Amino acid sequence: MARSRRSSQIVTLRVPASLGHSIEREARRRRRTKSELVREILATAFAAGPSGRDPAGEARRQSLLVSGRASEKDALSFIEAAADRRGWR
Repeated sequence: MARSRRSSQIVTLRVPASLGHSIEREARRRRRTKSELVREILATAFAAGPSGRDPAGEARRQSLLVSGRASEKDALSFIEAAADRRGWR
């Protein structure tokens, strides 16, 4: 008899006691099991993709998003007017 493929897999993970306590507290707060909480956290972390692992890339992405906004131009104008640029090169 062939074994059927499982739709899930068991992963054993050892964490420091302080992290274990944090997981327990958060699971209680959300009224979920520890397994549900850790699955959600892992899924979110892996779904972030490359932008979640590249702070410089994420900063560039956010900068491009706001660069065309009028409010951003106003803020930059204020900063330039208020900045003390004596001694700058």
